Amino acid sequence: MTWSRRNTLISASATAMALHTPVMAEDKKKNEMPLLGGKLMFMVERSYATDKDIAALRTPQEPAHQQHLLKFGQTVVASAIIEPDGKRGGSVSISDINTRADIERYVYDDPFTKAGIYGSIKITPVDPYKVDGTYNRAPAWFSPELQRRQQAAGYNVPVLPTSDVGAKTMFLVRRLYATDRDVEAIRKTFDPAHNAHLLKYSKTVVSAAILDDANNRIGGISISDTDDRATIERYVNDDPFTINGMFSTVQIERVDMYKLDGSYNRAPEWFAGEMKRRQEAKKPA
Repeated sequence: MTWSRRNTLISASATAMALHTPVMAEDKKKNEMPLLGGKLMFMVERSYATDKDIAALRTPQEPAHQQHLLKFGQTVVASAIIEPDGKRGGSVSISDINTRADIERYVYDDPFTKAGIYGSIKITPVDPYKVDGTYNRAPAWFSPELQRRQQAAGYNVPVLPTSDVGAKTMFLVRRLYATDRDVEAIRKTFDPAHNAHLLKYSKTVVSAAILDDANNRIGGISISDTDDRATIERYVNDDPFTINGMFSTVQIERVDMYKLDGSYNRAPEWFAGEMKRRQEAKKPA
């Protein structure tokens, strides 16, 4: 695949946002969790209605929305989607809910949904295989509850309270497999080079396989801790998987991560040692 062709795969939105330093999770039990293995979850993408006053709809529903999230709050990661004009255009979240019926109750019983805030909602099954436990943050109103739940589960993980916007600028990369290529053959041939590439470029916070309704893997998403578009484009374009035609489409979206539950911590076996090294390097003195 040529450079120009690879560049045509990429679309994105961009804006500058404030940054905060990740907080290291120190609890020893967390580091004893298995780092290899995925779990069926659901990604929810919600776009705001373009013909309504979103702020006017949000404000009166905010307390009820927060109570709803406390009730159904199994969210592993939540980020605002930032439009090219710098405004918030919606959100993307991954929830540890493994049935379609439960995720639909979570989404459609939300007071924000009932108030008509969203113009479109998309629910996609995903299989997370990397969550970097050195990151741990939540909206200020949710931080005490997250701390309580983690301690009840046997963890003692510091939580960085954030505002709902401006928490941490990152990029979400969505890649769908080419349907006219032998994807598994490409993966088998170029996996070592792909892994070396990720070790060189990656500050990946979350990685997950995108699944179809039959749980077949049809692509993947990742959220990377960089606020530099040139860096994320090099990360995508120079990946041996991209170069050798694994993907039919690649989309890059700028996101504002405002929730990550640090009690989740896993990585592929080949990356586990490197992730532990990075975690140790981030420990406070």
